[in-house]
Amino acid sequence: MLIVESLLLLLTEDSGNPEGWSSNNDLMLRGALLSDLMLAGRIEADTARTTRRPRMRIVDTTPTGHPVLDDALAALSVKNGKRIASAVTWADLRAHDAAGASLVKAGVLAEAAAPAPALSADPAGTSAMPPAVLAFPTRDPRPEAELRERLYGEIAGTRAADAADSALLALLQSTGVASRVLSAERTGLRHSALGQRIKEIAEQAPVTGAIREAIASISSAVAVIAARTRGVTAVGR
Repeated sequence: MLIVESLLLLLTEDSGNPEGWSSNNDLMLRGALLSDLMLAGRIEADTARTTRRPRMRIVDTTPTGHPVLDDALAALSVKNGKRIASAVTWADLRAHDAAGASLVKAGVLAEAAAPAPALSADPAGTSAMPPAVLAFPTRDPRPEAELRERLYGEIAGTRAADAADSALLALLQSTGVASRVLSAERTGLRHSALGQRIKEIAEQAPVTGAIREAIASISSAVAVIAARTRGVTAVGR
């Protein structure tokens, strides 16, 4: 299962609605999709000019064989050389619908029309971001249950986290929702301790240093933009 597919399951109620505590789903899902492409060796973070605001560079256009990744890679050609933050906020990178459709095809989710929520301010301050138009209620709860059990095992140290799960956990932590997804009753860790454990897992991920830094740059971009979004929302109240 792709990182973006796993994340969609964690951020979505069985009804198909977003979890009530989640407000940055699209940012996180785009970040997850970029992480998938990083791990697939199709894009990388170019830090030659700056390490604080790295750019996304396409290094291989060979199809991966997975429609979600291949469609995203083709779409991202217009973002080649742009900052990672630009891709994370790009509404045309429809990670939610692509991951949902893939899981529908796999029999994990179903597809339903979703009521359109009110438009929110674009964190870049340029335009309103369009809402997702599809909902994906659960059809088979087993994949999400298995995913959660695997993550709990990785947090506990009873199993080693692979690169994908390390990236997934980092994205959850970047927007402060890891403690929502992973209950303290199961992890035995409160917010700060859970964050430290996720950091340790990221440092131990079975990837090269360059990929580790690239994944970290995506999580950082998501965190910065999410914080900016919260600030815009607070001012508008």
